[in-house]
Amino acid sequence: MGDQFLRTICQFCHNNCGLLVRKSTSGHLLIHGDPEHPSNRGWCCPKAQANAEILLADDRLKRPLRKTRAGFQRISWDEALDYAADRLGEILAKHGPLSLARCTGAPVSYHSRDGFLQFMGEVGSPNLTGIGNLCMAPRMTAYRAVTGGARTEPDYDATNLAIFWGADPVGVKRFASYAAHGGMNRILPRLKERGVKIICIDPYFSATAQEADQWIRINPGTDTALGLAMIHVLVANEIYDKEFVAGYSVGLAELAGHVRDCTPEWAEGLTGIPAGVIDMLARTYAATKPAVIYEGNGLDMYANGVDAVRTIATLVCLAGNLDVPGGNVFMPFPHPAPLPTKALPINRRVWFDRFPLLPHVPFPAIKEAILGGEHNRPRAMIVHHGNPVLVQANEQRTRVALEKLDFLLVTELFPTATTELADLVLPMASAFECYGYRAYSSVAGGFFALARPIVEPVGDARPVFDVEYALASRMGLHRDYPFQDDRGWVDYMVKAHGVTVRRLEEEQIVFALPGVRYRKYTDSPCGTPSGKVEFFSRWFAQAGARPMPIYEEPAGESLSRDRCLEKGFPLRGTSRRPSQFVHTKFKTLDAITKSYPEPLVRMHPDDAVVRGVLEGEMVKVTSPQGTITVKARLSERTSPGLVWVDFGWGNPSDGKANINVLCNDGLFDPVSGGTPNRLFPCEVQKARVSEPKE
Repeated sequence: MGDQFLRTICQFCHNNCGLLVRKSTSGHLLIHGDPEHPSNRGWCCPKAQANAEILLADDRLKRPLRKTRAGFQRISWDEALDYAADRLGEILAKHGPLSLARCTGAPVSYHSRDGFLQFMGEVGSPNLTGIGNLCMAPRMTAYRAVTGGARTEPDYDATNLAIFWGADPVGVKRFASYAAHGGMNRILPRLKERGVKIICIDPYFSATAQEADQWIRINPGTDTALGLAMIHVLVANEIYDKEFVAGYSVGLAELAGHVRDCTPEWAEGLTGIPAGVIDMLARTYAATKPAVIYEGNGLDMYANGVDAVRTIATLVCLAGNLDVPGGNVFMPFPHPAPLPTKALPINRRVWFDRFPLLPHVPFPAIKEAILGGEHNRPRAMIVHHGNPVLVQANEQRTRVALEKLDFLLVTELFPTATTELADLVLPMASAFECYGYRAYSSVAGGFFALARPIVEPVGDARPVFDVEYALASRMGLHRDYPFQDDRGWVDYMVKAHGVTVRRLEEEQIVFALPGVRYRKYTDSPCGTPSGKVEFFSRWFAQAGARPMPIYEEPAGESLSRDRCLEKGFPLRGTSRRPSQFVHTKFKTLDAITKSYPEPLVRMHPDDAVVRGVLEGEMVKVTSPQGTITVKARLSERTSPGLVWVDFGWGNPSDGKANINVLCNDGLFDPVSGGTPNRLFPCEVQKARVSEPKE
């Protein structure tokens, strides 16, 4: 028997590239990009190689662990499942279904999105939380308010202008939400070959800004002001798409009055962008048809993220770029079967009265309910594929909240800052050890791709859906489950489109929907209350939220220079994610960390000179919330007064600094619960030689 060649997908970031894996008779794996996968067309980044390294990692979780007074103790799966069933059963019997919460991380795989979701449906708890308040949910909610759809995709190959707003697709290799564009590493070259103008709006001179025709440096978090001023230019000068606005939108008169005073001159004082540049940007966008705006995660982590993206969605519609060739398009996406299969009492979830518009509970609501000792607070939590201790603002308060739970169950691949707090840790199978799948959109149609097991799970690790069903069975909650294991889960999820796992195993990629149909609003109503694009959101108004976006302080409080100087924090801090990594994962894998071994703080040379800081020195970064110690990198890619700290470290295995120690969790977006992780007052000082890294 010779070498095997297996097609699968990578599940280490949202791109989910197609992979071709060569498995030798000795078990050695060679990983390449799949040339037939529409998303990457043979290209793949170094993260793909980590799929093999994870299988052999020394610090991989291989056995269930139960916390005892003497530390974590290895136990069998039967013992672990019995313990979890007993503890959860006791808590639910005493406090009811609302006492259980499920917390997940970014859905880079559908395992992370769906794990224990049916379990929550069987329990009857709507307390689903996770990273959404800091990623994607603010933007999806904003687009839904204006267009009735969750989010659009850029139609790159037919566009004449591309604006990357708060996004660094060149750096992180993510040019879309969930769409394939015929080889993602070719998107920018194809745009340039056609002479498409590329504009990047970003506070940092990112990899995308370096490739763009124009870089517009904006003060962090002031995107709402820029958006309102651009709307002002389009409306005041009547350079919007009059045919589209008259036929397919409502609320223009209210919008015109709302932005009357939001001039480019007004926005200049907030954004730091000259009024003339704002005016020209708006006019260029309105005049260049068609055009796309790709907004990124850089807009989510402020206390005003939803309103920032509402202005962008409004601009897309005013310019007539919604759902047209070369514009921002609702591409065909094969939505999977529903999970959970049972309706949840959404209006009974934690803090529903404060956050009725979000599809889930923002994590700050869960945290504050626990810390405040509220009567209907969660008493138990299942954390699956998540690391809230590192991800959410103010690590210390997040730790305290989780420690107050009566029972914390965490499923993971590796020890994390969150597993340290768990009562029970269950080892999960990795992406190469179980079945999975991914749905994609594209101009050519919506399709599925299969993730198949390449090797057997290491140790006693198990696929999450096998574990979920086993736990549900022990608690008598399994009778209505639509699956019993990981393969059955995939089969259930794709059957809504007449697709099966067997067919995916044979074909790997299966198109389930036909090619894109543009201008769907001409014969189908939008998903808004009026059935049209709403510049004045009736959905928001009915929920008691602001029907139109306004500019508010992105940190939830004034960070004026004078005020911050008075408090001893003359600098502003923000965060960035190095493209080599995915969130808090895999900081100990050689294949990835060799190119980026530790977190850095980037500061302008002028700020460094004042503080006597040299390149490569260890420095202390202090905010009102705490202090961390990191290495300094001097860079003119940032502006004086603004420092950038790398995000993603702080697990026990890496022993390095977590930026979210510095972030304020007391102020958040009134719609999404987004906290200002990307903006906080701070000061930087040289660290003493003897001081340990925090």
